[in-house]
Amino acid sequence: MVCILKTLVNKSYMLLFTFLLINAKTQGQQNLVPNGDLETITNCFNWVVIPKPPPCTPWLTMVTNTGSYANACANTVPYPSAAYVGVPNNTFGYKNYQYAHSGNGYLIFKTLNSNIPLLVKKYKGYQEVKLSDSLKVGKKYYCGFYVVLTDSSQYATNNIAMSITKNIQTQDTSGGKNGNLNANPNVLNYNNPIIKDTQNWVLISSIYTAKGGEQYITIGNFKDNSETAIDSVFNNSQLPLAVYCLDDVFVYELNNSYCERANAGRDTTIKQGDSVFIGSYTNGIDSIKWLLNGNVAIDSTRPGFWVKPLASSFYVVQQTVNGCFSADTVFVNVQPLPLKFITYNVISRNEKSLENLWQTANEINVSYFNILKSVDGVNFKVIGKIAAKNKSLNEYSFIDKNIYEGLNYYKIIAVDKDGKVSYSEVRTINLKPQTLTGISIYPNPVTNGNFTIAIPKSTAVESLAWYVTITDIYGKKIMQKQLNAAKTNIEINTAKGIYMATVYNKNSGKHTTTKIIVQ
Repeated sequence: MVCILKTLVNKSYMLLFTFLLINAKTQGQQNLVPNGDLETITNCFNWVVIPKPPPCTPWLTMVTNTGSYANACANTVPYPSAAYVGVPNNTFGYKNYQYAHSGNGYLIFKTLNSNIPLLVKKYKGYQEVKLSDSLKVGKKYYCGFYVVLTDSSQYATNNIAMSITKNIQTQDTSGGKNGNLNANPNVLNYNNPIIKDTQNWVLISSIYTAKGGEQYITIGNFKDNSETAIDSVFNNSQLPLAVYCLDDVFVYELNNSYCERANAGRDTTIKQGDSVFIGSYTNGIDSIKWLLNGNVAIDSTRPGFWVKPLASSFYVVQQTVNGCFSADTVFVNVQPLPLKFITYNVISRNEKSLENLWQTANEINVSYFNILKSVDGVNFKVIGKIAAKNKSLNEYSFIDKNIYEGLNYYKIIAVDKDGKVSYSEVRTINLKPQTLTGISIYPNPVTNGNFTIAIPKSTAVESLAWYVTITDIYGKKIMQKQLNAAKTNIEINTAKGIYMATVYNKNSGKHTTTKIIVQ
């Protein structure tokens, strides 16, 4: 990061810009681009057609009407100035809405030729300025600028670059060279990606070694349309062009007082399975080395690239520029996706056993699975435990040999290593359901909150294993009580309504459910 790094702007808010890093080594370092922030203007009026030069002196627009200039000062000028060239609202991009990267103003230019027969719009836009000092032979310079695509551009392109020359450039307007500037790009991003962000300003930067005597910089697309990568995803646009805003242009000499620092990117949080870009697109760095978690070398000498970590990680970039070594670290926090039960079924293999079968995805940091069983669908107990596999796709099986006649309820609980739990849905299977007779509940309807449950004498010997569970019609448990005698009095303190009473034996699984009415 360098002293010109500023807070990226969200369109929803007024610009709040600041210098994020002003190192003692960079204080007082001169930006060789005069009026690089494009804030100094000669006057404030309706700049619908940019004159030569534009109001942000000493900048030059190569051909009239191939660019524009917008400034918040136009917001105070009577209509239509604010509508045309204000900030954040301006109409060169058909109702473009964009705050400046810093300050109040920015230039606007095109990166594609067009066949629109309106003035000279068929020509690309180039913005040019003379440096405050010529470059020194063999010296290295950190050069760059910020751009953002206008809202209504139908296209986005790559090849957005800076050309550094000894002499002032001239644009071919005869049609013989398709309106291109006869110059070579010297500053463009690593791998030359298409710039299609319409919200955040994008830095384009390179380390440039001077040939000596260069004193002009020009910004634009120096390649033909046939040599330009074009993204046409913006098909609903009103403007069949690629139009960009330009701000904060800089050229800094790298010397003992200025060291271009390594930039690993911003700390970020992603969901598991997502990718994130780390590093930068700065071209021309002398040497680069990346380390994963501080000690694992990554096979990459690129200034930036996409990563897809499975767990939270940090990346360290080490670089050397003009003899200056520096390092930076970026943290990528990965939020695991919740465990997903893809399938869960209970099947009967034979008359004496039931098999639980389930599949999981997103299984990370899971310690084990508990298999739970119930005879009433409300009260579950653990009947088995299986260690987790923690693979991308997992299959499990558990056989229950202690089955009940009637309904058998099952569910699975996944327990993470940190104690967090995830639940499957409840599965039921009905094995030769037995209707119990002789169990009676009276009085029903229940009055005064009291009723009695009577167990037949033939089953009284199992009385200590008998329970009753009362639920409402939505399955919410109201109470549970052990039936410790042939006749047990139940006191229920609940609102009037309909409830379900399930009487069951925890050993044999025998059970019956009766509707009761509380008055």
